[in-house]
Amino acid sequence: MCHGQAPGLRIHPTAVATLDIIGGIPVINAIGTPRTIGETIGQRLKPRLQVLAQYLKEQLACAIIDADPSRASDDLSAHLKKLVVPLARTDPSAWMEIESIARTTGIPEEDLLLIHGWGDLLSHYMCQVPPMRSSWVSLAAKHTDSGMSRAIYAWHLDAALFPYITLVRRMPAHGPASISLTLAGLHPVAGMSEAGIAVGANELRVSDGTEGHFTAHLLASALNAPSFDDALQRIQMGPRHGGGALHLLSGTGERASVELSGQATAKLQDHVNDSPRVHTNHALDGEVMRWVARTGDPLSKDRLAYLAGRVVDARSCDPVFIASWFGMMKTIEAPNDGFRQPSELLSSATTVLLIMDPGRKSMHLKRGGTPARMESIQL
Repeated sequence: MCHGQAPGLRIHPTAVATLDIIGGIPVINAIGTPRTIGETIGQRLKPRLQVLAQYLKEQLACAIIDADPSRASDDLSAHLKKLVVPLARTDPSAWMEIESIARTTGIPEEDLLLIHGWGDLLSHYMCQVPPMRSSWVSLAAKHTDSGMSRAIYAWHLDAALFPYITLVRRMPAHGPASISLTLAGLHPVAGMSEAGIAVGANELRVSDGTEGHFTAHLLASALNAPSFDDALQRIQMGPRHGGGALHLLSGTGERASVELSGQATAKLQDHVNDSPRVHTNHALDGEVMRWVARTGDPLSKDRLAYLAGRVVDARSCDPVFIASWFGMMKTIEAPNDGFRQPSELLSSATTVLLIMDPGRKSMHLKRGGTPARMESIQL
């Protein structure tokens, strides 16, 4: 399998000189119709998208061969081209945005779809590649300093993908505004909408992926939903190329977690709605667990246990204290209570922390590996 960083992966700093930076993360503000939004994203991220599309295509081709040498002649582009019509039919606005990005950047639509569905395509082709690591925590009002529910998403990236982290603030002509944490503007992993809903996804590597939706598309669709119930319906659409756990939290404390494989869907039970909820990169539902591939995140269960120990008795948590759970505030030491420390479970240098307050429609951000302070952005 191809390892290491592709030549030219680093982008010259001038490529992002016109972007706002919040908490060390570039922010794109996109306003208007889906085509106008796509054009804005394409103009701002053209150099990054060109390099990332080539890099991921090479990595996926190598992973496919590594998983099954007999598939070496598979035409990946032809498979991605087949996805165009279903996506355009299922979500015309999402497709118009991708189509506009392609036209603006000169990148083939199928290469943009590869970025959009990166993790799901690894599952679909049965590649022996672990999922992108992430951690989700939802806190009820009694656990926060604001007295309102709060969602926490920590994205523990591979260093090669770290330069492509981008926040996109969409203000569409129709539908709720949203902010999403993405890979180069195309692959959302978490976000918050004007409807007062926070969304996040933990990737699962599954063995029953089939032609269908991308989980990133389900998350993006939830950010366009006018209500919590509608968002919950959207994140359960199937079948899917891959799998993941998708989470919702509203400003009023409504929440839901749904685990997905390619064809199985399970809404996790939530017996005590005001207790913290933690999820990482392994399945908790027995049916979905059957389809989780052996290639998983070896530290996922330890990370869940560590975070559960941090949050179970926590009260009046502010963003700075929450950042200390992930080793991102060195001035605050975690108690010596027998749990493994953050440095043993993840690298804070390649972690992006997103703390979402859907009731206030604000979020706090911090990118590891930089001197950037934790900063806030309002929807």
